[in-house]
Amino acid sequence: MAEIKRLADLHWPDVRALLDSGTRTVVTAAGSMEQHGPQLPFQTDTLLGTVLAEAVAERLGNVLVGPTIPFGVSEHHMAFPGTITLDTATFKAVVRHYVASLAHHGFTTVIVIPSHGGNFAPLRELEEETGGQIGGARYLPYTDLMAFMKPMEEIAAQDGITPQVAGAHAGEAETSMVLATRPDLVDMSQAAEGFVGTFDAAAAQLIFERGMTALTANGILGDARPADAARGERYIAALADMLAAYFRERM
Repeated sequence: MAEIKRLADLHWPDVRALLDSGTRTVVTAAGSMEQHGPQLPFQTDTLLGTVLAEAVAERLGNVLVGPTIPFGVSEHHMAFPGTITLDTATFKAVVRHYVASLAHHGFTTVIVIPSHGGNFAPLRELEEETGGQIGGARYLPYTDLMAFMKPMEEIAAQDGITPQVAGAHAGEAETSMVLATRPDLVDMSQAAEGFVGTFDAAAAQLIFERGMTALTANGILGDARPADAARGERYIAALADMLAAYFRERM
C-alpha cells in the first residue's frame, strides 16, 4: 500500500514538491453532519468518508488526500435536532470551488467519494453540468448509490446478515465501521432496530421527498445491534477495493 499524504497536514512547499514530482491527483470525500441514530455521532459520514478516501489513496498510489467536506445535503434528516444541512446549490458550489482551487495549483484530477446518500445525486448533477471538467481539472465523482452499497451487502451476507439489517443508514454496517475506526464515539447501549424493510430506489426517493421520519422514528435504516468492529474493517476494505478499481479504470 502507498503512503498516505494528507493535504491538511502539509506545508505549502510540500505541496509544491509533490506537484513538481508528478503528483497531480487528489482524492477527497463529501460527508455530512447529521443524525445517525441514537448510537452514532453526527460526524459519522465525514469520519467514514475520510477513512475511505485514505484507503482508496493507499490503493491508487501517487495521490494526495484532500480534506473531507464535512457538510452535505441533509435536508431529509432535519427532523432530528443537531443536523446541519446545505441546500443542493450551495453544496455543488462548495464542490466546484474546491475542485477549481486545486486545479489552479496544477492538480489535474480530483476524485470525490460521497459517504452520505444525499450527496450522490448533487455530485452527479455537477458532473453533468460541467462535463466533468472544472477549472481545467478533471472532476471525477462516484455517483451510484445502489452500487455503493453492494460490497457491504456481500460482506454482510458472508456473516448471515441481511441487507435489511446491515441497513442504509446507521444500521449494522455503518455502526460496525465506526466501531472499527472510532469505537469511543459509539454508544452500543443505545443501538436499536430501525426500519428493516427493503431499501431500494423507491425507498430512497421517499426519504429524499418526505424525510427520514417517513420510514424510521429513531433515525436508523437497519438494525445496529449486531454491529461488530472486525466486520467493520472488512466493510471498509471491500468498499475501498471497489472504489479504487472504479477510479483506476477511469484515470
